Amino acid sequence: MKSSSLLTSLLLSTWLGLGCASTPAPTPDAAAPTDTGLAFLWEVTDSKGGLAYLVGSVHLGKEGTLPLTPSMETAFEKSDVLVVEVDVGKVDTADMQRLLRGLGLLPKGQRLTDRLEPETMMLLGSTAERLGLELRNLERLRPWLVGLTIGVMEFQRAGYQQGHGVDRAFLDRARGVQMDIVELETAESQLRLLAETPEPLQDLMLRDQLRRERPVAEVLELLIGTWKAGDAERLAQLLLEGAEDPTYRPVYERIFFERNQQMARSMEAMLAEPRTHFVVVGAGHVVGPGGIVDLLQKRGFTARQLPRDVSR
Repeated sequence: MKSSSLLTSLLLSTWLGLGCASTPAPTPDAAAPTDTGLAFLWEVTDSKGGLAYLVGSVHLGKEGTLPLTPSMETAFEKSDVLVVEVDVGKVDTADMQRLLRGLGLLPKGQRLTDRLEPETMMLLGSTAERLGLELRNLERLRPWLVGLTIGVMEFQRAGYQQGHGVDRAFLDRARGVQMDIVELETAESQLRLLAETPEPLQDLMLRDQLRRERPVAEVLELLIGTWKAGDAERLAQLLLEGAEDPTYRPVYERIFFERNQQMARSMEAMLAEPRTHFVVVGAGHVVGPGGIVDLLQKRGFTARQLPRDVSR
């Protein structure tokens, strides 16, 4: 945990938004995403003239693979405030390393081997061997931190970096024009949410992550292709297909639905302000039943997905 780039990647991959690190892997089918001509961008308005923009982001990417659409550029230029889940530029590395040690390490004398189900431990051994990890170096980590560590390694080996994500692009631009930046959450609150997940649920999340047969790069390419096509319905199907399964429902509640409610409430308050907010959150929080768009529409707001090309 001595590398600041690793720490930043841990924070970003914690809430990838696309959810592939913590929820059951999407099951592909023959249907390719439909190119809708739309951006992953919504214009949200209320009856009193309030206006905000909502972008469903991919937090990790490869250079050049996540181009910002003209409509996103235009909406950003019209906005006064950038709103993100976490401003990674404000993270104090030393403080977060201390927090990770406090939240992510097992008490002295306890081992991961004694805390995980036998099947999870067997899968972990196979994965560690594949990644060239010494299993003994994971013994002091709690299950949630083991999952993040493995996820980050897989993302990085596949060439995905936090510096090429959508939210990072807008954070850099906001700083360049001295735009106000507001956080919906904090790095500490995100880590605590994982750390406070009941241990049986941590075991379940880790076990499903380790069971995944498809390479993480292939999963991400599928999801990013759907994002680029602007196919919100398809992305929701891919990400939320296991949400009604009683076994996995607590995972989805913790990763998505509980946080969606809070984010929607925050956006509702922003719409009452005179300034225009440009909100960037993980795409998995935006789509489907219980997503931010759905929640805002049910509260009487108008949310319209915008085309990629501003002239359309």
